[in-house]
Order: sequence, then C-alpha cells, then structure tokens
Amino acid sequence: MCQPVPRYLPTTHSYPQFPLRNHNFRINVVIARYKPGLADAVRRLFALGDEARLKSLFSEAGFVDFETCTEKHSFVLPSFNAYYGPFERGGASTGQLLMTMPEAARHAVREEMRQALNDTGGPITIDVEHRIASGRRQR
Repeated sequence: MCQPVPRYLPTTHSYPQFPLRNHNFRINVVIARYKPGLADAVRRLFALGDEARLKSLFSEAGFVDFETCTEKHSFVLPSFNAYYGPFERGGASTGQLLMTMPEAARHAVREEMRQALNDTGGPITIDVEHRIASGRRQR
C-alpha cells in the first residue's frame, strides 16, 4: 500500500555562522585581504549564519515551522601542517584560491594563519560553529 504524500517537505541545512569559527573559510577571510574581490563573497556566505536573515529567506521560500540551533565542534590536529598542508597543495576551493596567489602572498597567508591558530609546533585545535536550520515547505 502506498504511503500518503506529506503536505510538507522537510529540509535541514547547515550554514557557516562565523568566518573565524569555520574549518577552512577562516583562510578565505585572510586571502580576501590579498584578493579584495573575494571579500564580498566571503561576507555573503556568512550572512546566512545570521538567524533573522536565514529565517526571512526560509519564509520567503515558503517554509514554515522554522527552527535553528548552533552546533559547535573542536578539531584537534597533530600539527599546523596537517591542517594547512592540503590547502597549500591546492585542496578544496580554498586551496585553489591559494594557488592563484603570488608566492609572497601565499607565505603571508600561511604565517597569519599559523599565528591565528597559536601554532607552537605541536597539536592545534580548531573550534568551529555551524547554524543548523530546518523547516517544512508546503506543497
């Protein structure tokens, strides 16, 4: 027997809440200092972490029963190089951005990130936060 079709379509999505509390987009914030055209894109991405803005967008798209919460997690990595190395080698969109930069700018970004993460040559901890939003869309 077929199940009745629900009147609502549920959705859940995660949005990065703060640029400096995100695993790799924190690097994009630093890159944007050297590639000014990137700054607006970084700001737009993190605008979705604002609860009021997100609720407004969900509502405009026809979603009801909007709910949101913030999830926090800490990543402990064996070293700064374990974290940053994949990006230096061109990994992910962040790494692709780094690859387009002159060597001096790439080095400056690396050093700024090393300082921001309090690298002492041992393990590093990266704290991240994401806003989880959900709602149901009427058919």
